[in-house]
Amino acid sequence: MMRLRHVDTVTASELRNMQDVLVSKETEVVQSKSTASGLATETERLQQDLEKVQQLEGKIQSELSSLKERISTMESELTTYSDLDRLRHAADKKKKRLQEERQLLTQRREFFKQLLKEMSEKYEALKRKLQENETHAQLSNLERKWQHLEQNNFVMKEFISSKTQESDYSSVTTTVYQQVSDYNKLLIQLLHKNA
Repeated sequence: MMRLRHVDTVTASELRNMQDVLVSKETEVVQSKSTASGLATETERLQQDLEKVQQLEGKIQSELSSLKERISTMESELTTYSDLDRLRHAADKKKKRLQEERQLLTQRREFFKQLLKEMSEKYEALKRKLQENETHAQLSNLERKWQHLEQNNFVMKEFISSKTQESDYSSVTTTVYQQVSDYNKLLIQLLHKNA
């Protein structure tokens, strides 16, 4: 009742103020909801950005370690190449060793060429001597005749084998003897029945 009386005593301007406050509060609630939604979206986007940054940091770390290795390699090479006198001395030493090796290999090549030439001449001389030898000529002729006879022998064996197979009548003979025997038995049985 007291409240009702209090409500009755509320003036139109107070009611309008209260409605304005209500509208502004509702607007604030809507704005708060949209702000919360926007913040959630922004948080998700920032999380993705953080993951990308972490991946990029990993790549940068690997590239940095690779660069450190290259730098240390280059520094060691710099110390090696900074001593030009030592490098020249090593290069001259290697060049001298390679020239000596080349000279040795050239000598060996010439030696083998000469050896091959001598062996070829010996071979050709032996070949000529062999061809001039009468025994060798006779042996070559005998060898050719022997090959010819072997071929004829093989042909004759094949011919004999085929003719033997053509003239093999043992299976036919066995069949004929069996039929004659069966026919004789049948005749004897017929004669006994008729007698």
